[in-house]
Amino acid sequence: MHDPRWLQLIERVRADTPRLLDDFLAELRTHDGYVGDAVAAEDIERTARSAFALFAARLAGDAGAEEPSAFAEALGRRRARQGVRVERFMEAVRINFRVLWRGLERAARPDLTDALLAHGEQVLDVVERYATEVQRAFLAESESMAQQHRTAKERARARLFSGQAEGEELAAIAQTLRLAPAVEYEMLATAHDVERLVREVVSAGGQYFDDGDTTVLLRPRHGPVDWVDADDRLAGGYVSRVPGLALVGRAAAIAVDLAERAAAGSVCRLRDGFASIARETMLERVDGFAHELVGAFEAAPAGERERLAVTVRTFIRTGSMQRTAEELYFHRNTVLKRLRAFEDLSGLDVTVPRDAAIAMVMLDL
Repeated sequence: MHDPRWLQLIERVRADTPRLLDDFLAELRTHDGYVGDAVAAEDIERTARSAFALFAARLAGDAGAEEPSAFAEALGRRRARQGVRVERFMEAVRINFRVLWRGLERAARPDLTDALLAHGEQVLDVVERYATEVQRAFLAESESMAQQHRTAKERARARLFSGQAEGEELAAIAQTLRLAPAVEYEMLATAHDVERLVREVVSAGGQYFDDGDTTVLLRPRHGPVDWVDADDRLAGGYVSRVPGLALVGRAAAIAVDLAERAAAGSVCRLRDGFASIARETMLERVDGFAHELVGAFEAAPAGERERLAVTVRTFIRTGSMQRTAEELYFHRNTVLKRLRAFEDLSGLDVTVPRDAAIAMVMLDL
C-alpha cells in the first residue's frame, strides 16, 4: 500500500497540472528549433499534458500504470518522424523532469516535505523509465526512417500538416504533393480503415499524414455533399471545409482533437465537440469559481445530477418540451418539473439561450 501522505502529494500535483504545463512550455520556448519549427505548439501542449498525467499515474501506482506506455512509444516515434533532433528531444524530456520536481516541491510545502524526501528515488525511477521508453522509440523510428530514405514527399507532408509552411515553401509543397493551392478541401482524422482511405484520398488528389495515434486525411471537396455523409463507414474527427492549404495545419489539430472525442464508430464534427473543447479551456480559467456559473448543481448527489442532466441534455438538443417528453417517455409536466429542479440547483434556466450555453459548456451537456 502507498503512503497516504504520498498519495495526497500526488493529488496536489495533479491539481497543479495547468501550472506545470505553463512552466514546461515557457522553458521549452527558450530552446530554438523546437516550438513552432519542428513541432506545432498544439502538439507540444497536448503531449506535455499526457506526459504529466503518465508521471502522476505511475507515481501514485495507478492500476495499469506500470505497463509499457503506448503514449511514450507513439511520442518517440512521432518526434522522430517530425524531424526533431535527438538532443533537442531529450532536452524536452529533461525539462519535463525539472518542471515535475519543482511542482512536487511546491506541492509538498509546508506539510508533506517528508513524504517527498521518502519517495525521491521513486520519482527518479519513473522519469528515467519514461526517458528510456521515449528515447528507445525515437531511435528505433529514426533507424527505420534512415533505412527507408525518407522522401521529399514525406518531408513535404510533415511540413504541410504541421501548419508551419507558408509563402514560397507552401507553393513548393503544393507542387511536390500535386495539391491545388486554391481548392477547398475537407479533412478526416481517423484510426479506422486507414489503408483504404489513404488509397482513395491520394487517388482523388488529396494527401495524408500519420499523426501517431491517428491518420489525418485531406481531400478536395466533391460537390455540396460532405465526405462523411457520402460514406457511412467513416469514423473520427471531421472538418468539412478547409479553405486552402495555408489552413491545413490548423484544421489537422482540430480534426485530431475531435477524433479523440468521437464515440466508437461515429463522426465528431466541430459543432459536436465544441462544447467539450470549450469546457476544457473554461474549467482552467474559472477554477475555484464554478459556483458562480452552475450554483449548487455540482454539490448535489450524483444520482440526482445524472437524472436531471439527461433531461436537460435532451431538451437542449431538441429545443422542445414535447419532443423531450416523447424521447424520454415522460409526461410533459415531468420534463417541466425537472427543468425547474435543475434551475433551482444551478440557477440556470435552459429555456434562455445564454443559460443553455453555460450549462452545455460547464456541465458537459
